[in-house]
Amino acid sequence: MQINKFKKKGKNKYEIIFDNTSLLLYEDIILKYDLLIKKDIDEHLLDEIISENSFYDAYDTALSYIETKLRTRKEIEDYLERKGFDNKYIDYAIDKLNKMNLLDDKLYVTAFVNDKVNLTLDGPYKIRQDLLNMDIDECIIDNYLNTIDNKVWEDKIDKIISKKSSSMNNKSYYMFFNKLKNDLYLKGYSKELIESKISNIKYESDSIDKDMSKAIKKYKNDKNRIIGYLMRKGYSYDDIKSSLNEFME
Repeated sequence: MQINKFKKKGKNKYEIIFDNTSLLLYEDIILKYDLLIKKDIDEHLLDEIISENSFYDAYDTALSYIETKLRTRKEIEDYLERKGFDNKYIDYAIDKLNKMNLLDDKLYVTAFVNDKVNLTLDGPYKIRQDLLNMDIDECIIDNYLNTIDNKVWEDKIDKIISKKSSSMNNKSYYMFFNKLKNDLYLKGYSKELIESKISNIKYESDSIDKDMSKAIKKYKNDKNRIIGYLMRKGYSYDDIKSSLNEFME
């Protein structure tokens, strides 16, 4: 194939124009194969050049991907795979990033955890699982999470409790606490910490009066059905009887 001309494409790429086609090659490849001197290349050499260029392309693509933010090895591997690179090119890019000290799981964990602590209400177990899903070594994760003072997690639980108390003050005591415990668990807090924090909550609500009015309107004077309805709402039998007596006076 006859090389006709070169066109500069970016800071380290050139478009090599042949008779009927063109290739985008990295400057290092052009220099390695003396393409500025050679004017003719056969198909075997062309295949070799294209393969060699793909190694550079995978690395350059990975480098661009990590310029905006820190990435894990898995994120980079998945990204390059989506870009259509074969495993040998992906392995080359990862290996080169490692040699250039551009992949640092400890630094990534530090940044990730700090962002979660400062910007979300996620608990330690959820943060840990998110990092494990990124194929980061659990020792690295645990070592950094263990540096976070327990008061940080307690303060976050307090914020969640405050929000839930405001938004769920129309629910029964039982429904409120069950929902709260489930939400805290899903947020990634330990059972022990959840129990210790919610044991001191003073939950006050007039919801039983509202629900009692609805039940009486719905079931008239059928006390058994009224009691059953309110118990399904999560009210205790004693509270129901007390409220029912007030309404029936």
